[in-house]
Amino acid sequence: MKDRPQINIEKSLIQKGFDVAAIIFLILSIIYITLEWGSIPNRVPIHFNASGIADNWGSKGTILLLPMIGVILWGGLTMLERFPHKYNYIVKITDGNAALQYRSAVVLIHFLKNTIALFFAYVTVESVQMAKGIEKGLSVWVMPLFLTMIFGAIILYIVHSIKWR
Repeated sequence: MKDRPQINIEKSLIQKGFDVAAIIFLILSIIYITLEWGSIPNRVPIHFNASGIADNWGSKGTILLLPMIGVILWGGLTMLERFPHKYNYIVKITDGNAALQYRSAVVLIHFLKNTIALFFAYVTVESVQMAKGIEKGLSVWVMPLFLTMIFGAIILYIVHSIKWR
């Protein structure tokens, strides 16, 4: 790892826009909780089964954990994006492949952090709606879509990483 080149990977305009969108949605979910706080019951959903139905409930304050975890993950992964030379790779990093491998890894981390942030913002709002009795559960497509996006991105990264050795 010490011998790896250190290359600054610049974000594209689309990546910067994705960052802004994700953080705006997290902030909006916090604002939503703040505005709805007085009408949120003392019991809120904290876990969902595979069908999107709440199967565990917690106190009102636990609803704050969702956007907080989203913000912490987003911030931590944003910091991680800056150090691609420190990542673990499935191929040997050389001067010839470093830029491509680093860019690919940073794009993966970037996609994951923003997808996860958007998911946490969505689940925050839906949890408040369920606690208030407006919604019955998460849409059945939410978890399959989220998991497909996450694992699809990881698989695509692995395939491209090996291809671009």
